[in-house]
Amino acid sequence: MTGGRRVVVSRRPAALAGRGTPSPPGDSPDVPAIVGLQLRRALRTVAAVAGLLVGMPVLAAWLPGPWTWVAMSVAVQCVWVGLSLLQLRWAERLER
Repeated sequence: MTGGRRVVVSRRPAALAGRGTPSPPGDSPDVPAIVGLQLRRALRTVAAVAGLLVGMPVLAAWLPGPWTWVAMSVAVQCVWVGLSLLQLRWAERLER
């Protein structure tokens, strides 16, 4: 790049809160509380995934036919994608 200008910033810019408005100086979020809430939400998601992992073979033992495994495999993948999106949405919402 020729003819460009280099700018040196002597201090860090203020953090932005939400929609482009600077946060007040004394208004810092309680990080351990947010992390604790996110951890509880994540443990609920892990419990749901564990329930799926344990429940699918049990359900397949009750239902006859080879297509049962195929249908449940597709269904479980859809549920896992849905759970991951919900988990991400919940974690982002707790940070706001």
